[in-house]
Amino acid sequence: MIPKKIFCPVLAIMLLAPATAFAEIENPFKRNVWDFSIAGSGSSDESFDNTGLSTSFNVGYLFMDGLEGNIRQDITYSDVDDSDNFSGSTRFGIDYHIGNWRFVPFVGATFGFLYGDNVDDQFIAGPEGGLKYMLNPTTYVYGQVEYQILFDDDNDDGRFVYGIGLGLTF
Repeated sequence: MIPKKIFCPVLAIMLLAPATAFAEIENPFKRNVWDFSIAGSGSSDESFDNTGLSTSFNVGYLFMDGLEGNIRQDITYSDVDDSDNFSGSTRFGIDYHIGNWRFVPFVGATFGFLYGDNVDDQFIAGPEGGLKYMLNPTTYVYGQVEYQILFDDDNDDGRFVYGIGLGLTF
């Protein structure tokens, strides 16, 4: 049995923690603020062969409270079975940030170009959305998902692109 001296404070913290997630903070996504984020991933087999690396950068500017214009660059490199492959996409977008809580949801749209060794070079566009969790007034972790409509691909209607990363406002 857990002693009351430990149980009561632990229970109080557990009950108050969700409330802090929705506590209002100073809005970091206000007019004339810059936003930068980065995400990355990689994998290799046990001998560090058959390697894949991926990174994504985002630079944005808030031209109105909550409304951000951005440019995003994704780069993917793989070295599988002695074959080097590169692909990337460059996209312009607009995102609207909803609220000024620790959790800040956002929705938006992007338009850009997909290119590389194992993809058909083509224009892409589509909706996106995600959630930013403010670690402090200027730093956040985020998760987002995009659906990219492929303009020139007859065999496929689109693809999903996911990202988890770290960002800051300044």
